[in-house]
Amino acid sequence: MNWIILSYLGYIILALIAYLVIAPIPKLLYYKIKYGSAVDIYYFPIIGLIGQIVIDLIFRQDAFYSQKRYVLKNNKLKLHISNDLKGGVHFSLVDPKLKKQVFFDQESYKKMEGMPFADTFMDQGLLFQNGKSWHQSRTMLTKHFTYQDLLVMVETLKQECKKLQLKDGPIDILTLLKQLTSTTITKTFFGSENTDVSDLGVEVNKNMEKMMLFFLNPLIVLRCFALKLNKTTTPSFLLSSGEKAFLRELQAQKQRITCEIDQRIKKIKENQAVQDNILSTMCKEIMNNNITKEEAIHQYFTLLIAGIDSTSHVVKNFCYALALYPDVQNRLRNEIQSIIKQFDDLKPQQLSQLKLLDNFINETYRHYTAVPSLFNRIALKDIQLGEFVVQKGQSMDLNMMMSHFDPSIFENPLKFDIDRWNTPLLDSYSFTPFSAGPRNCIGQHLATLEMKTLLWQDYIGIGKYVWSNTQRFLSIEKYQLIIMSSNPYFLILHHQYEQALQLLVSDDYETLVTKSIAQYHLGKYDDALSTLDKAIQLSSDRFEAYYRKGLINFVSGKIQQSQLDLQKSLELNPKHQETQQQLLKCELELKNTKLVQTAQEKIIQQQKEVPQNSDAQRTNIYSASGKLMYKWYQTDLKVGIEIHHALPNSADLKYQFEKQKLQLSFPIEQANNFELDLDLFAEIIPETSKAKVGLNSIEIIMDKKDKTLNWSTLQKKVEEQSQIPIMEQASYPTSSKKKKDWSKIDKEIEEDINKHKEEYGEDPLNSLFKQIYQNGDENTRRAMIKSMQTSGGTVLSTNWDEVKTKDYEKKDRPSPPKGQEYKKLG
Repeated sequence: MNWIILSYLGYIILALIAYLVIAPIPKLLYYKIKYGSAVDIYYFPIIGLIGQIVIDLIFRQDAFYSQKRYVLKNNKLKLHISNDLKGGVHFSLVDPKLKKQVFFDQESYKKMEGMPFADTFMDQGLLFQNGKSWHQSRTMLTKHFTYQDLLVMVETLKQECKKLQLKDGPIDILTLLKQLTSTTITKTFFGSENTDVSDLGVEVNKNMEKMMLFFLNPLIVLRCFALKLNKTTTPSFLLSSGEKAFLRELQAQKQRITCEIDQRIKKIKENQAVQDNILSTMCKEIMNNNITKEEAIHQYFTLLIAGIDSTSHVVKNFCYALALYPDVQNRLRNEIQSIIKQFDDLKPQQLSQLKLLDNFINETYRHYTAVPSLFNRIALKDIQLGEFVVQKGQSMDLNMMMSHFDPSIFENPLKFDIDRWNTPLLDSYSFTPFSAGPRNCIGQHLATLEMKTLLWQDYIGIGKYVWSNTQRFLSIEKYQLIIMSSNPYFLILHHQYEQALQLLVSDDYETLVTKSIAQYHLGKYDDALSTLDKAIQLSSDRFEAYYRKGLINFVSGKIQQSQLDLQKSLELNPKHQETQQQLLKCELELKNTKLVQTAQEKIIQQQKEVPQNSDAQRTNIYSASGKLMYKWYQTDLKVGIEIHHALPNSADLKYQFEKQKLQLSFPIEQANNFELDLDLFAEIIPETSKAKVGLNSIEIIMDKKDKTLNWSTLQKKVEEQSQIPIMEQASYPTSSKKKKDWSKIDKEIEEDINKHKEEYGEDPLNSLFKQIYQNGDENTRRAMIKSMQTSGGTVLSTNWDEVKTKDYEKKDRPSPPKGQEYKKLG
C-alpha cells in the first residue's frame, strides 16, 4: 500500500515538473510571433531568467552580461519575456514609456511574495506594504527626511569618518563602509549611541547576504516562489541547514530591536528627553494604537537594510570605478579641491556644486547599479501596457540594467563616459536608479549626500586609499585580479591583448568585435578584418563591426575603403560621434592626397614649360652644419624665396626687410643656426613684404618697388648689371609654341586666394596641411614631419604606423615622374 502511495506521489511530482518545464514554451513562442522584434524571449527550465544570471556569473564573471546586451542586439526591444517558476511567463519592462505607466499605477499591482521568512521582518515594512498601510507609513516616515535631517546625517557621517584609525596596508572597503553607514543610520534614524545597536546593522546585512545565496539554490527558489513555502511556519524538515541558521540569527536580531523599541517607549512614558527621530515617532504611533509593534520592527529592519546595504555596495562600486578609470579620478579630485579645501569645511550645500561628481555617480549607477530591477510585481487585473496585455496574476519587473544599455538612449553604452550626463536625457524615465512616481525611494536625497560625503577624497579611508594609492586597497586588488584573469574586456583595457585572445573563443557578435580590437592592437590587421567580416555575417544591421573595419582600413592606408565602411556604420547609427569624427579624417586625408597630387602635376607641367636656370633659379646656401637648398622666383609684382626645411616653431624664424636687403636666420641644429644675408638685385617694399612658415618649407615673399623691372638674379652683383625695363608684361622664357602670360596667371591666382582667404587662409594647400598638423595627435605630426623631410617633399602621410618603418631616402624612395630623375643640386 505504501509503495502505491509513493508511486502516485512520484507521478504527481513528475507531472508537476513536466508542466513547469513544458508549459511556458508555447506561451513564449506566442508572444514572440505576435509582437516580433518588440519582444525578446528567454527560456531556462523552471527557473527562467535566474538561470541566465547564474550562467553569466559562472562563465562571464558578470551576472548581468547578457542583460546589458539585449538592447544592443535588438534596438527595437520594449519587453523581455522569460518563463517563471509557475510554468507561466514573466515580463521585464525595458521601454521607459511602459515603466512610467507602472510607476503611476501602483494600485493595479502588488509586490511579489516569496522572500524567505519575510513575514517575520519585512512584509509589513515600507517596501512591501500596499494601499492604505503604505500611505500611512510613507506619511509617518517622510517628515524625517527633511533638509534639516540631511544636514544632521552629513555632520554625523563626517564625525564618524574622523574617528577612523586606518593602518597602513590593504583594507576591506565593504566592511569599512558598512560600519560607517550602520553607525550613521542608527544615530540619525534611531538616536542610539549604543555600540551594540550600531553593530546590529552590520549583522543584519550579513544575514541578508546569506539569504541572497538561497536564490542560487533552485529547490529553495521553487519552494518559496512557486509553492509559497517561505514563511516561518514552513515545516522544519523542508528547510536547509543554512535556512535554519539564518532564521535563528534573524529571531535574535528581532529580539534586540524589540528591546530597543521597548526602552524608547518606556522613556516616552516617563517623560524623559528623547530625540525627535524615526524610532521615537514609531513608538508614539504604537502608543496611540496607529501601528503595531510588529510593524515598527519591520520598518526598523527595512531602514537598516536599505540604508546600509544599498549605500555601502553602491559606494564600493564607485570606488571600483575610480580605480578602473584614473583619468576620471583626477578630474573629480580637481573639481572637489577647487570647491572644498578641507574636510572640516565640508557643507551639504557645497555637495550640490560638484557637477562632475554628479555625472560620475550617474554613470556608475548606470554601469554598476545596485538594483538591476525593481521588485517583481503581480498584476491584480488585466492591464494594457502600450501594445501589450499583462493578464491578471502574471508577474513583471521594471528592468533597469537593460534600459541603461539601450544605445538609442545612451550612445556607445558599454563605454564609461561621465561627460554624457552634460546633456539632459530626453526621457527621464529611461534612468531611474531610485525608482519614480509616488513610490520612489524615500531616502534618495539622503543616500546621494551620504555617497558624496563618503567619496570626499582628502580625509577618510576610501579617499586616502583608493584615490591616492589604489595598490593598498584590498577590494580593488581582489576585484582586479579576479576580473583581469577571466574577463577579456578588462584584459584589453589593461593592454593584455594576447591573454584576451585566449579567452575570446565564442562566435557571437560581441565576442568577435571584441576579438578584433585585440587583434588590431597586436598589429594583426588582416586577422582583425577577417574577424569583423564574420561578425557582419551574423548581424549586418549593427554598426560596431563596420566602425572597427573603418578604423583598421584607415590605419592600413586604405582610405577609400575606410570611408565606405564608416559611411555604412553611420547609416546604421547616425548619432555615433566617433564614426562622424573618423569620417572627417578620411575626407581630410583624401582631400590632402588630391591636393598634393594636383600640386605635383602643376609643378611637373611648369617644369616642362619653363626650363630651369640653375644660376637664376636655384642656389646652394651654406651654413655651419652643411647645405640647405632653396629656390627663388619672380612675377611682375613679387619676388619669392622658398627654403626646404621643416621648422616646428614659427617663432624661431627671425627676419628683417630693408629697401634692398634681406636678413634671415633660424635654428637647424642644437648648436647651429642657418643665416641668410642678401643684398638684393633691386629695391623692395619692406612694409608689405612677409615671411611664412609652412609644413615643410619657409617662404619669403617680397613686393617689388619697380613693377616694370625683371630681376636677372636674386642678389646684387659686385658690378652693377643694367636694369632691363619691361615695356610689356613679362613672361617666363619657354620653348612652347603657345605663349603663356604668367603674370596674368599669377594675378588670377592671387585674386582667387584673397577671395577664399577666410576659408583657406593665405595658402589653401598650406592652410590645409597646417590644419591637419595642428589638429592631429603626436603620431600624426611625427608622420607628417618624417615623411616630408626624408622624402625631399615628395611624400606626405599622416599614418605613423606606416611611416615609422619606411626609408624614403633609400629603399622606399618614391619613383620620380616620367622623364625626370633625382639630382642633388650644388
